[in-house]
Amino acid sequence: MGEKVQPLDQDLKKILQEIANTIRGLSIDAVEKANSGHPGMPLGCAEIAAYLYGYGKKHNPKHPSWLGRDRFVLSGGHGSMLLYSSLHLAGFNLDLEQLKQFRQLHSHTPGHPERQETEGVETTTGPLGQGTGNAVGKALGLKMLADRLNTREDKIIDSKVFALMTDGCMMEGATSEVSAIAGHLRLDNLIVIYDSNQITLDGSLEQSSSEDTKKRYEAYGWEVLEIDGNDLDAIHGAISSVREKQTRPVLIIAKTIIGKGSPNKAGTHKVHGSPLGPEEAKATKEALGIPQTPFYVPQSVKEYFVEKLKKDAEREQQWNQKVDEWAKANPERYQLFQDLKKRALPDDLEQILRNLEIKSPISGRKASHAVIQKLAELFPYLIGGSADLSGSDMTMIEDSDLLAPGKFSGRNIKFGVREFGMATIATGLTQSGMFTPFIGTFLTFSDYMRNAIRLCALMEERVIYHFTHDSIFLGEDGPTHQPVEHYASLRAMPNLQFIRPADANEVKMAWIAALKYHGPTAFSLSRQNLPTLPETDVSYEDGMGRGAYIIRKEEGTPDFTLVATGSEVSLALNVANELQKLGKQVRVISMPCWEIFEKQGVEYRDEIFGGDLGQRVSIEAGVDLGWHKYVGREGITICVDRFGASAPASRLAEEYGFTVESILERLL
Repeated sequence: MGEKVQPLDQDLKKILQEIANTIRGLSIDAVEKANSGHPGMPLGCAEIAAYLYGYGKKHNPKHPSWLGRDRFVLSGGHGSMLLYSSLHLAGFNLDLEQLKQFRQLHSHTPGHPERQETEGVETTTGPLGQGTGNAVGKALGLKMLADRLNTREDKIIDSKVFALMTDGCMMEGATSEVSAIAGHLRLDNLIVIYDSNQITLDGSLEQSSSEDTKKRYEAYGWEVLEIDGNDLDAIHGAISSVREKQTRPVLIIAKTIIGKGSPNKAGTHKVHGSPLGPEEAKATKEALGIPQTPFYVPQSVKEYFVEKLKKDAEREQQWNQKVDEWAKANPERYQLFQDLKKRALPDDLEQILRNLEIKSPISGRKASHAVIQKLAELFPYLIGGSADLSGSDMTMIEDSDLLAPGKFSGRNIKFGVREFGMATIATGLTQSGMFTPFIGTFLTFSDYMRNAIRLCALMEERVIYHFTHDSIFLGEDGPTHQPVEHYASLRAMPNLQFIRPADANEVKMAWIAALKYHGPTAFSLSRQNLPTLPETDVSYEDGMGRGAYIIRKEEGTPDFTLVATGSEVSLALNVANELQKLGKQVRVISMPCWEIFEKQGVEYRDEIFGGDLGQRVSIEAGVDLGWHKYVGREGITICVDRFGASAPASRLAEEYGFTVESILERLL
């Protein structure tokens, strides 16, 4: 790369510069009107956005989900007005009134870009670095799609993924993780533009960083270019040369001036996260030659984008014609394309899984592994990955290859020991609309991933987190690896289904719940073997689909109601057996998913937990936070209220009170 390209036509360059200043003006006005926001990036990166949305990016604003489009991710989501101004000007469904409602309740211009709120926003960003990970995931998804669909004659998938990241993104650990993966896989459709303005929120970059970013990325295996990020010719030269001949991911280090045009704040941290103020805003517009009229868009810019919209529509039409010809010539690939796009579930999926033979006893992780193999046969869109633990978390699809540089036909991704990066990439991968990823590690390491899980939940994207080694009963590895607070922590997250199956029967149904759900699901799976219980061999509708269900019914009024999850369900049944020998009436409830249960109607919830249920008892090998909602203030919680210990599982059960004898002592 780096060959000379034809310079921008002078008329085009002139209108692109006008677009850049229009972006600046709109951004100034929106931030000032809201009296809140981050003007520094929109002022500093306006030429980059103007070039991409005004010329260099392949898209159709009137059909923003067009598969053949280039993607753009604003990793530094605090600079959202840069994106909103660009989307508005380019013709996306974001009118001027919405720009005027920047950061206001129920507007389509929230403080940080949100995929579900604003048409044209490819992913929700804000926590720095994660957008870069989503971009890597998008690029990976496109490479996998191209491998499956493209032919030598017809390359219908040939899009680029652009990301704009900041000094803050560059310093976040997630960026290092995903950049290493992208370099390893030689993703030649990924172009990351680094807004290198040498300023962070707190001050100058030199106060906290002195790395050689160019050498760092070259060491990852990236191509690195350095340009003046406020020079349209330089931007054009870099991006055009990359489009012509890209063989690996590219980092464009764009030297910019944060807050460019502001007479008193440009180049300082004072312009990063606060409005300019009325006088400085006025002075900035004067310095840039922007009219003082609020939210001013020149007629020439409007006319330019009207014509460009026609060209955008024509480009998509040409692509559609190409796809039609490809489909006729490649019926099998076209059928695969349709299957990937629909990500449908067969009507008899439940019966298929219930007929799947799984030995007993078996650990939750191994039961899930068996289910994965069957699902992989059925669903080409199912993709697995692990953070260097596929042999332990049992995520490997056995009949498929590993992904490797230049080889994207496989369905197993080795992410290395990069849990956070793995989670951000998985979100980007599912955003392709063609794949459903499941990613694995030990439950205690979900802490590394938490903020990525949170953004995935916010966007309601379908990612399945295959967490194993889910309690103190993993044994000798000790408290560093034994999750205690994690059930409560993950249950606290909105939109996330947390499912802790009791046995192989519930594992099968957990997969159905995850594949049906329009959002992320976290499995909590045991390392130790568990008996497969006849009591859990019920339909999805009567069991997992309810979130909680009675697996042993009392006769008359219960003396005790035992509710348990995961590996403790069989223990609860054993306790119930002993209580019944003593003449006690006992109800036993398996409650694999609180979130599903809370979505049931009042009548069903009262059927399970309402009325006189005697002494209510929860049995779960984690902290008791949240359980009193179901067992009441006077309820008994058999729990783990401190960190674990290094010992065999049987000794830990005795030490922490998870034996029949210990529980009976608590109850009687």
